Amino acid sequence: MSRKLKHNRSSRTQQHEKADELLQPPNESDEMIELPPRHKKHPSSVNKVNKWYYNVLFILFVCLVAFLFWYGKKFST
Repeated sequence: MSRKLKHNRSSRTQQHEKADELLQPPNESDEMIELPPRHKKHPSSVNKVNKWYYNVLFILFVCLVAFLFWYGKKFST
């Protein structure tokens, strides 16, 4: 949109008329559209990240224990 159209007085009145139309309460014939909650439409991935994080920590711990047992057996004799 050009600057002249954006700041023109006639376009402002048209914008106000459009805004007034939008602010009017809906008629009885208009149906209210009920939207789903945001958390259902855009689910969070925090649970997935937590699951991966704890699984990786568990695997690293098991690897550390296995390495320490191997290291202890190899160099203890």
